[in-house]
Amino acid sequence: MNSFQNLKAAETRRMWFIFLAFLVSGIIGLGVGLGLYFYVITGTVFATIIALLCVYFFGMRLTALVDAKVKISCPICNASELEENYTLQCRPAQYECNHCNSVYRDGVLVEKESP
Repeated sequence: MNSFQNLKAAETRRMWFIFLAFLVSGIIGLGVGLGLYFYVITGTVFATIIALLCVYFFGMRLTALVDAKVKISCPICNASELEENYTLQCRPAQYECNHCNSVYRDGVLVEKESP
């Protein structure tokens, strides 16, 4: 059962890193937008567009970095990475192991739903 608790802890840690990635990208975008608005004679629209592009670029890059560095491994077969199945936002995250075909929801092994 300890390995399933490790799965839940790894999932929580990964979500915190993604939250921090978006928080950092938002702060960088806000800094760039304010810097362009106050220190460079541009315009409000131009500064806003550049700030939004910075938020998008840094958010995508930091999220890709988190996806590459923080991997969740299967507790049953020790496969290197679980694939995340995207579901409704109101449901817990669901991960599937491609090696042993086991499915985990909220850190617990569940039976695979048939279509």
